[in-house]
Amino acid sequence: MTAVQVASALNLHHNTVREHLDALVDAGFVTVSTKPTGKRGRPALRYASTAPDPQQMVDAYLLLLDAIADTLGEGEEARATALEIGRRWAELTPGTVAEPTVDGEQVDRVTALIPYLAVMGFAPEVSGDTVVLRSCPLITRNHRPRDLVCTMHEGFLRAVVGPDPAAYERLKFLPNGPDGCQIGSTQPIHEEPDLKVVHADVA
Repeated sequence: MTAVQVASALNLHHNTVREHLDALVDAGFVTVSTKPTGKRGRPALRYASTAPDPQQMVDAYLLLLDAIADTLGEGEEARATALEIGRRWAELTPGTVAEPTVDGEQVDRVTALIPYLAVMGFAPEVSGDTVVLRSCPLITRNHRPRDLVCTMHEGFLRAVVGPDPAAYERLKFLPNGPDGCQIGSTQPIHEEPDLKVVHADVA
């Protein structure tokens, strides 16, 4: 874009815009070039962001996840490895793995997941005693994640909930409905629950 085009889009004077563009060029956030027009006079300077296209970055990471899932293969061993990847992911993420529960302390494990679901791009919303996932960052018009990618998220969420099976509530991941996938809870149990993560079917 030229400075005039940027000024028009922002409804600012082109001299003001040019000063800011020059500052962005000096900082390395914007590149400047010229494109011959075949007309007389010096061609206008054209500015472009140095940042990569966000969608291209997302597509590249989605392909990486697919490659990991395909390499893991199928069956129980592949699922166990995917769960371990998710758990390790949580361990490497600062402040995510739950601390041991203090005796007698009531912990709302479902609510504890909300910040992490939000950061992961699921747009969680609390509805009563459940969390509704309004979107899935891994679903696009041309792409759906492999099942094992969902299993990696499952491992992440298990680690966030906590390592002690006797200390946390059983989490239920309900199939996608008209309002999106839901996460609810039942009574605490004394063995690790078989969690099922189902992403919201939203492009």
